[in-house]
Amino acid sequence: MKKNHIFLCLFLSMMLLPACSFWEKDVFHLGINAVITEIDTENQTITVKDADENGVLGENCIIDCSDIPLFYCHYETHDVKSISLEDLQVDDSVILGIYNSKLEAYKNKTEGNILHVEQLQLGTQRLG
Repeated sequence: MKKNHIFLCLFLSMMLLPACSFWEKDVFHLGINAVITEIDTENQTITVKDADENGVLGENCIIDCSDIPLFYCHYETHDVKSISLEDLQVDDSVILGIYNSKLEAYKNKTEGNILHVEQLQLGTQRLG
């Protein structure tokens, strides 16, 4: 009987240990608002600032756009299309999708001055 209790305790601890890592998953933030202040087409980067006073990006946040999806959603028609860096303009509002770990690394400057985002949506609505 004692062996059964030991086996049961061992089995439960083996099952519960992986469940603890569930809470440590990286959170994805979809909806960090920013405004473009500079576009560098040669280096495929943009510089943004927070869209509001309580943001986390600051005034000179550089985003590498060379390897992320850029898209536009027309809010009235709900049409979504891929765009390129050339479609962006200074003073455009953008919506960033980013993992919490990348945001923390940027805030702590552990990965330099570049914020690594997963996607960028043009928030400024274009005619047509």
